[in-house]
Amino acid sequence: MVLCAYAAPLTAASPTPHGTAAPAAPPIGTRDTVTAGPRVPRPPGTPCVQELFRDAEATAPGPFWIFEAQMRDFVYEPPAGCSGPWSKVVLKIEFRNADPSASLDGAVLAHLSIDGVPLFSGGAQYNDVPTYWRAERDVTDYSAVLGTSGVGLVEMRGRTRYGEFNSPYYASATLLFYPPDASSPAPRVPDAVHPLSADAWHDVGTPDDQLAASLTLPRNVERAYLDVMAQARFGDDLFWFTCMADQAMARFPELASRLAIGPNRVGLDVNQQPQGCSGGSFRELQVSIDGQPAGLAPIYPKVHPLLNPVWNSTRLFQPAPAPLALNFMPYRIDLTPFAGLLSDGAPHQVALSVASGGDIADFHLSGTLLIYRDPGASQVVGLVTRNTLAGQVHAPDVTSTLERNGSGEVSGQVTTTSHRNYVIEGYADTSRGRVHSTVERTLSFENLLVPYAYDPSGTDADAYRLDLDLESVAKGTSRRYLDGDLVAEDRELVRYPLTLAYAIRPGAEAPQHERWVDLQQAFSQRTDRQRPGVERYRTRLDHEVDLAFAPDLDYTGDQTRWNGMQRYVFRDSHSSCYRIDLATQDGMLSDYRPGAGCPGGVNRLYWASHPDGSPDGPGWTEH
Repeated sequence: MVLCAYAAPLTAASPTPHGTAAPAAPPIGTRDTVTAGPRVPRPPGTPCVQELFRDAEATAPGPFWIFEAQMRDFVYEPPAGCSGPWSKVVLKIEFRNADPSASLDGAVLAHLSIDGVPLFSGGAQYNDVPTYWRAERDVTDYSAVLGTSGVGLVEMRGRTRYGEFNSPYYASATLLFYPPDASSPAPRVPDAVHPLSADAWHDVGTPDDQLAASLTLPRNVERAYLDVMAQARFGDDLFWFTCMADQAMARFPELASRLAIGPNRVGLDVNQQPQGCSGGSFRELQVSIDGQPAGLAPIYPKVHPLLNPVWNSTRLFQPAPAPLALNFMPYRIDLTPFAGLLSDGAPHQVALSVASGGDIADFHLSGTLLIYRDPGASQVVGLVTRNTLAGQVHAPDVTSTLERNGSGEVSGQVTTTSHRNYVIEGYADTSRGRVHSTVERTLSFENLLVPYAYDPSGTDADAYRLDLDLESVAKGTSRRYLDGDLVAEDRELVRYPLTLAYAIRPGAEAPQHERWVDLQQAFSQRTDRQRPGVERYRTRLDHEVDLAFAPDLDYTGDQTRWNGMQRYVFRDSHSSCYRIDLATQDGMLSDYRPGAGCPGGVNRLYWASHPDGSPDGPGWTEH
């Protein structure tokens, strides 16, 4: 469905490359979903609009039924009369559910893909009012897929009590294709995009399981990247960052309390189900090419709002969800040192797996290989000359002081740390000369768990607490040299801190302050990109939340106390300035302040920026 064609070129009266990107301020007091992040910044001009589907229905976990024909897939056609290259391609997607009882559903992942390439991934929002949430993604880097006909899929995954959602979810999606002009040129985008799974996602259950694809690529690959996503399934690893080592769970069965953090549902087997998880609290994403380690990525500790169904915590994020909860961003791994190897004409296996401290790694995985070709050569040759990641035998360090005292109370500390460093180098002989590539990365993982469990037999005096302090950091630099001259340098720093305090003691005698959750979480990103003849481009993104939840004593939900604060800040060296400060109270929006600290108090974003934290080329510098 094409609603318009290319617009005329810019004139002197056309919009500038900067403009506001914040949605209209939501009304104070709303209980509907509120997001602090910006819309995808648009370039000037009028886009071509391609509607993918409208009000696709999902009645149970799995593919949505599309339109009245009730087809699980939809046919994708690029917009007629709007062939690329495009300045930017934006995906808009919306979800809704009219019945608040859907908050009891186990929906954990919604996604949209075309020909196996994931364009959107996000969780479900839980409100005590009819639920509506929306998201946007810059999908310009996937133009090679969007420029041809294909088959799309929209799906929701999770686990429900009776196999169906309490009420249906509905989804609508549209693609916007923006024409290039002098102020917003078409960026250099990947020439080919290869998903590792035809269904976009693949489920693994152990560290030995893989998402793997055998690919025969063109003989002129000059750069390669892998966009990866790892999200815990609604099962053993839903709260992997709270999991205890197998030995601790065996020695202290009280840790598997019905009161602990976990996804098990009340009443599935009549009795309340044990919570808690084993396998340790370390998870890391690993990439290999033909079995050779090729890169690592941290796994974001995404917090599902259903912390424990015993005490009705499903509205933990109402109405403002935590970072990346509704719009999950991929992490981009630089595989350019392998360009010469990938160009040899032979099939190569690219694989993803999840490392853990035990035998469990229960995740949805997605991987998308992005290939840049040398337009001036039919054959690129080269070698990987150094790989310090290969041959590394690594396991996280775990120390524990857990003990059971004479009264039967289990307490102590469990500390899990992991520090990885690697350098991968290679060269490729291209039409422009020999290009040397270097990828340096450092990954640091530190997690402190402080549990308390009390489960005396024959009584109902159970109690459980958990304090968690997690810091996951990835830092690195990628460089490319042409005949000894630096032609590209990309630096990045991402931080995934999470602090959680959780306590519950049931019974009328329990004081209210022993039934609560405090959660602080952030998604932090710094980038620094240098290209010859172009001003160095720097970005800074911080999305921080502070959430608190305490249920009423008798489980009725009528006196729920909930509050939260949230701050979203993005700045870049092209004068972008975006900030939203908001607060919530009792499940309602209580304060919303845009533009604090920005010039004139107005949020403004450079049209080519990625203020959502998605991978950023920047291809607009490379023409």
